[in-house]
Amino acid sequence: MTPNQTLNGRYKIIRSLGEGGMANVYLAHDLILDRDVAVKLVRFDMQDDLSAIKRFQREVLSTTELVHPNIVGVYDIGEEHGMNYLVMEYVEGTDLKQYIRDKFPIPLDQVVNLMGQILNGVQTAHRHGIIHRDLKPQNVLIDTHGNAKITDFGIAIANQQSSFTRTNAVIGSVQYLSPEQVRGHIATQQSDIYSLGIILFEMLTGKVPFEGESAVSIAVKHYQDQLPLVKDFNDKIPQSLENVVLKATAKNPTDRYKNVAEMADDLKTVLEPDRANEPKFIEDSLTDRTIVLDQTEINQNLQPEEIEKTRPIEVKMNNRYNNPRPPKETSKNSEEEMHRPKHRHPLRRRALFTFMAAVAFILGIFIAFKLSSPQMVQVPSLEGLNQKEATTKLSKANLGVGKITKEADDKAGYNKVVETLPETGKYVQEGIKVNVVISKGPNSFDVDNYVGSDYTSTKKQLEDKGFKIKKKEIATDRFDDDRIISQDVISGQVVVPRVTTITFTVAK
Repeated sequence: MTPNQTLNGRYKIIRSLGEGGMANVYLAHDLILDRDVAVKLVRFDMQDDLSAIKRFQREVLSTTELVHPNIVGVYDIGEEHGMNYLVMEYVEGTDLKQYIRDKFPIPLDQVVNLMGQILNGVQTAHRHGIIHRDLKPQNVLIDTHGNAKITDFGIAIANQQSSFTRTNAVIGSVQYLSPEQVRGHIATQQSDIYSLGIILFEMLTGKVPFEGESAVSIAVKHYQDQLPLVKDFNDKIPQSLENVVLKATAKNPTDRYKNVAEMADDLKTVLEPDRANEPKFIEDSLTDRTIVLDQTEINQNLQPEEIEKTRPIEVKMNNRYNNPRPPKETSKNSEEEMHRPKHRHPLRRRALFTFMAAVAFILGIFIAFKLSSPQMVQVPSLEGLNQKEATTKLSKANLGVGKITKEADDKAGYNKVVETLPETGKYVQEGIKVNVVISKGPNSFDVDNYVGSDYTSTKKQLEDKGFKIKKKEIATDRFDDDRIISQDVISGQVVVPRVTTITFTVAK
């Protein structure tokens, strides 16, 4: 289609809005209702492709029944000269992908608001039995008022039509593809929830979790690799918000939210103060749970003779002693033997001596073993120490240093001990090696404005985060001595501390 062409005598084409693999989208003007609309037209080279036409018709059927402020509305459908078209609401603005590029970092309350709108739209589709199957930021439009609207239900499929798609056909954008779709399984509501979790991840971090040289390598990562933690990108993100991402993107669909409504309810309260320190979400399928059974409940399902078997053994022993066997009759000869004076037989004395010697020998071996066995010592606290200090403290406790690993940590100072294995306070044998985790500082840090601050204290604070600090002195009367006049890294810039050097100009 070219500008000024009129479709069906009603929709005047203004310009192209974009091209897709199956259809092209144009901005048009509805000459009857005097409003701008978006017209999606099946590409000319796809007009004879039966599968493309069916897919386009499925989008029409899917979206015409979806009426929601967070879903792009469908106004009209038709065909002209063999060309199938769909007339939709025109959303003036941009898609979420570009919005993230332009606005990142997005304030957390705004992220929660936008994500809540997207969840509301998807929830409506799921209520109608429609699974989107291709949720990604490119398919979420943001208008000039900050409203989110979901579009492109081209590969959505109603539950009753699930047999239409082959189970070994993987459709959708690989960056947001669920693990079960990677394996060729039919998409479910939990598949959409996984994609929503990836979108939320991107809104919080500005990037997708997995990248690779090919679509296949990225898809495999969705199936095999654990998602990076959003708090590693920004330590200001509360654990409650990270938990929403973790639960939505659990590898096992049964560990995810049961439905979009549950995810939306959880998201509503993530910024409330009482949820700031909640524990990190861990998938149930990754943990072993011990089930404690109640003895009363067990007995209710047992027969009387089976219950008897479960009673403590002491009860049966008491019954045995409560009902002793009757004593045997004592003969007259036995009574006489009892009154005879007892003299120990030489063999018995020898046996007793041998027994006592054996006991003494065993006791001696036990004492020798006890004295020669390693002593138990307590793992000391190494928190806040550097590697050299930690080594010295472990040596004083008769312990060695094992594997040293470095991890990003937002709380511990740069090159300081974060944790040990075995953990602090645990009793272990002398001489074992303790593995130590050293902080690399945070993965990302929002640089503040330090102009006017004391250089010495600021330098220590930033070096604890992993920054390298350089000083340039200038003689001036406008600032007190040792006060920062300027900095070469601008305020608000997000950087990785351990690879960043900040140069301060300081008054002298």
